[in-house]
Amino acid sequence: MSGFLEAQGPSSVSHWIASNRGPGSLHNHGKEDSLPETADIVIVGAGISGALLAYYLANPEERYGDVPKGRTIVVLEGAEVASGATGRNGGHFAPATFMSYPNLIRSRADGGAGVSKREAVRILRNEWDNYERNTAVIKLHNLQDKVELWQGRVMTVYGSEDELRDALETHRQWEEALAEEGLSDWSGNKFYTDTHEVLKFTTELLKLAIASERDHISLFTGTPVIDVSETQASSGQDVRTNRGTIRAKQIILCTNAHTPHLFPEDHPLKTFIFPSRQQMGLVTPTTSFAGTRALQTTYGFPKGYCATTSGGIVVGLGERVYVSEGCGSAEDFIGNSDDTTVLPGCTEYLESFMASTMIGWGEQALGEGLTRTWTGVKGHTIDRLPLVGPVPDRKGLFLSAGFNGHGMSTTHTCARALTQLVLNGTWDQDFPEAYILSPPRLERQLPEGGYVRLITGAHEPAA
Repeated sequence: MSGFLEAQGPSSVSHWIASNRGPGSLHNHGKEDSLPETADIVIVGAGISGALLAYYLANPEERYGDVPKGRTIVVLEGAEVASGATGRNGGHFAPATFMSYPNLIRSRADGGAGVSKREAVRILRNEWDNYERNTAVIKLHNLQDKVELWQGRVMTVYGSEDELRDALETHRQWEEALAEEGLSDWSGNKFYTDTHEVLKFTTELLKLAIASERDHISLFTGTPVIDVSETQASSGQDVRTNRGTIRAKQIILCTNAHTPHLFPEDHPLKTFIFPSRQQMGLVTPTTSFAGTRALQTTYGFPKGYCATTSGGIVVGLGERVYVSEGCGSAEDFIGNSDDTTVLPGCTEYLESFMASTMIGWGEQALGEGLTRTWTGVKGHTIDRLPLVGPVPDRKGLFLSAGFNGHGMSTTHTCARALTQLVLNGTWDQDFPEAYILSPPRLERQLPEGGYVRLITGAHEPAA
């Protein structure tokens, strides 16, 4: 979904995108159909956020109250279903562990989220809820085979005794925070994870929504939204696309890193959300790591990550590691929304990653090793937290974006809570208050060191 408003080449193709172009996909869906002139609700973006919102709008829970039937709900996608961050990630919705706790409570001035210990506990509990709800929806609709769901545990590997001691100290602080809330670790002090075809999950959610008999839900791909403007009439807002304009009563932006272009230069959302590019790869394992010897655990290493899928091993690194290893400059990643290319330095690093990490990897035959690599663009916020809720001073306009590279572990509960807000004007009482979009949040400023410090911990170079 590279700068779809600009004249750029086609995006790089991820493993998830490449394996989901058959007749069962939603590729090109609605691309030739006429847009409606009006709609009750328009969802902008058909990634996992937009798909979950469409799903919950089509299947409202009893707690939402009396929801009218027969609404017209339109989903607009600038490129293809899940062609952005959703279809380019690591392929899991595993919840964050206690290792995220320090960044949550660290002050914003020091590059953290600046939340209280109580709110940090609430946030991580919400991620566990997200994990369970994703799993529940998959099993409710018997999608396990379609999305290739696998559930297991993740192992974190530390590179030194000092790293291990730091982790143990973080865990001690985490358990102390839980005790203050009268809680114990809901995971049983184990790291749980999964692998699944995220793009296929998004596709199936949209299919379920489109098939709804209670509402009229339609999907239009290849339909980038150029702007959203208020009208003089009281009948809603205009959503202008490359194919026409729709007047909608309510609009929900699920545009993640591509949110800023929908706001004027002087609006805080122009800079509050910013893009960051990351490169991933697919590795075909050697026979030493295949079949009965295949990896049964997702691994997090000091300098990378790997997870086994049915199509191979997905590997990746964060921007901080790529920069520290000399694979590119900070500017190659941070503030960069170009997913049409890959970086040679990153590709070279990924090519040797498994062989240099796994003992006994062995010699790679032709066709083994790194078989595909791609880039994707994440949407980060200057306070490290998702932005969910009504856009201030824009009646009927809502936002769910800025997931900081962790969307699969947060988008389900965000979509569920936002659906409740859109339908009856109330928030889910369990939803983290720190995620809610509000005027005070939009007044927050970048810490010293700017975007670079938020991602890498280093300060931006002097001009």
